[in-house]
Amino acid sequence: MTENPNPSVRSRQVSIQLRGLREDRGLSGAAVAKALGMSPSKISRIETGARGLSVDDVAALLGHYKVPESQRAQILDQVRKSGERGWWESQGLGLPELWQALINFESRATRIQNYEALFIPGLLQTDEYTEAIIRSINKTLSKAELTNLVASRRARQAVLNRRELQFLAVVDEGALRRPMTESGIMRRQLRHLVDSGERPNVTVRVVPLRVGQHAGMQGPFAVLDFFEEPSLTYIENHHVGMFLDEKEDIAAYRLALGNILNSALEPAESAELMSALADGND
Repeated sequence: MTENPNPSVRSRQVSIQLRGLREDRGLSGAAVAKALGMSPSKISRIETGARGLSVDDVAALLGHYKVPESQRAQILDQVRKSGERGWWESQGLGLPELWQALINFESRATRIQNYEALFIPGLLQTDEYTEAIIRSINKTLSKAELTNLVASRRARQAVLNRRELQFLAVVDEGALRRPMTESGIMRRQLRHLVDSGERPNVTVRVVPLRVGQHAGMQGPFAVLDFFEEPSLTYIENHHVGMFLDEKEDIAAYRLALGNILNSALEPAESAELMSALADGND
């Protein structure tokens, strides 16, 4: 079967999984190449997402790694859908496939620029703020389900410990003032934002209410840049999420981000505002 020469977001996600499967089994790329009659450079291209994937190649790798049938079928289905560029529909609140893809891409990014209009950026949320927000969105979750979702968000935040990652969070002032949860939780969340902004690889900027209409009013988004891979833009609402990898789309969101930053407070001013809100002085 002919491979798609242009790697999509889904095929890049499969490439990450394939590399993980090989490394989990303690195998070298050269050893796998020899066993399957492939060149080491082909294994490298498959694992780095340098090119699209073929079902035959991926099936051969999964068979060599003795991947369970259910997991194998899921991965091969991703390869077959790799040419599709569309929304990843949610299954309840968890967005399991999309969530895992986002975690994987965030873990490889060298820069993430995230604009949020309604909520605190996920990578900077406190556990109690996350729990309150999730509970308000879905009141039918069991305690165990809620605990798992909060824990997964906390685990996702570990990417901020990577020194090579630069994270820019741009937050609309309305998200800081809106009474989404109990006042004590919000005050502690605001202080956490101020503390996070003091980390060497984290910048927090606030878009003040006085700006009025601006480019971010169409919704939240994140632009992810990588060392050797093409950039991505991620957008999401309550029901669906989407990765955009077309150059024109990414350029449009970079332009929107630039326009938003032109209206945003500088980091020091942003910290002053958040501190004042946390202390109830504004």
